[in-house]
Amino acid sequence: MNLQETQLQIYKLKQEMTLNLDNPKSVKLQVKNINLIQKQLKVIKKQINLVVKQINQQATQTTPDSIVSVGLDLLGKRKLAGQVRQSTRKTIQSEKISLRQPYIDVKDYIDQIILEGDKLKLKAEQYLSS
Repeated sequence: MNLQETQLQIYKLKQEMTLNLDNPKSVKLQVKNINLIQKQLKVIKKQINLVVKQINQQATQTTPDSIVSVGLDLLGKRKLAGQVRQSTRKTIQSEKISLRQPYIDVKDYIDQIILEGDKLKLKAEQYLSS
C-alpha cells in the first residue's frame, strides 16, 4: 500500500463530499453520495488496519535474543544479558511505533472525514424534515 496514493485518494473523496441544500430530490442524492464516500473511506481504513497489523506482526516475529545476550547468559552474566535483551526490545518497539505512526495519522484523518459526512447528513435530514 502506497501511503501517498492513499492520502491522495482520501483527499479526493473528501472534496467530493459536499452538500448543497437546493431541492429535496438533489439533497437525497447527495446524501446517498456521502454514504458511498463513507463506505469507501471505511474500506481504505480496513486496508490501513491490515498494514498496521502486518507491521505489528513483523516486529513481534523478530527475536529479541541476540547472539550477544545468549553468550552473556552462557557466561553467567544474566543481568547484563537481560539489559541487552531489554535494549533490543525497546529498539524494536520504537521502530514499530515509527513505522505505524503515519498509518495511524491517516486513520484518524479518515475518522474526521467520516464525522464530517455524518454532520452533513444531519444537516440534510434537518432540511428534508422542514
